[in-house]
Amino acid sequence: MKKSLLVLTILMAVLFFSQNALGVYEPLEPIPGTSGGTSAIKEFPAYVNAIYKFAMWSVGISALLMISIGGFMYFTSAGNTSKAESGKKVIADALYGLIAVLFAWIILHTINPDLVNISVKSVENLK
Repeated sequence: MKKSLLVLTILMAVLFFSQNALGVYEPLEPIPGTSGGTSAIKEFPAYVNAIYKFAMWSVGISALLMISIGGFMYFTSAGNTSKAESGKKVIADALYGLIAVLFAWIILHTINPDLVNISVKSVENLK
């Protein structure tokens, strides 16, 4: 009895999850920077491409924000050298992050431009 109950439980779990696997993924919210709403991105390569583009934008925006914060810290230091150095360090770290992302993009683009231009067609050719 216990063995048949275990087999029945496993069989029902497999059937339950197979129904979910047949459906197409429909995102609840669109990824910022993409067009077409939630129905535009249903394939994994397009989803990865949208996330990659969003990450590039978010790095630039966060670096701009940190440069602004560091500049404000430096501007309001009022002769306090430790606050001025802290502001300079924030600005320098933001610039180092931007340079690191830029060099990563340049290296990937130099090796193969398709590495930074992900498209569904280029991934389908790998099959």
